[in-house]
Amino acid sequence: MVTAVALAAGASTRMGVQKLLLPLGNEPLVRRAAGQLLDAGFGDVLVIVGCEHEKVLAALAGLPIRHAINTEYETGMGSSFRTAVAHLHESNAALFALADQPFVTATEYRALLDAYRKQAPAIVGARYGNITAPPHLFSRALFPELAQLRDGARSVLERHRDETIVIDFPA
Repeated sequence: MVTAVALAAGASTRMGVQKLLLPLGNEPLVRRAAGQLLDAGFGDVLVIVGCEHEKVLAALAGLPIRHAINTEYETGMGSSFRTAVAHLHESNAALFALADQPFVTATEYRALLDAYRKQAPAIVGARYGNITAPPHLFSRALFPELAQLRDGARSVLERHRDETIVIDFPA
């Protein structure tokens, strides 16, 4: 099983309001992100919540997802990776997506999932033009490294560059 993890724990301090609750079209950003992951074919979607988690979970009501609360969300993104890994007991791999990337669609998520299913590399990464950025899919073998992160996953991506398949998306 491959789990899709939506990282949705941040406090949106630069924005001044919880950006994941802002509407895009007729739905909050966090609901759009979870819906795109579900539409991509992930049978298991785990949303990591933190700041204002009650409101974020209310925005997800009715979706077939599960969630985990990151009580240490103020310490940075690494805490969300650690929280996620602690809830990936049956997963062979996990795609980590940012819930605040509303224009990444089910098509892109599915491309990463399909690449993993075909070749089972350590990592399937995304590149937009010449920029490497989330989402990224990591095999279970890398979960211990993800569980040690203090910040984002760039260090893991760099260490395993030779074991990575990169999927190019529009800039």
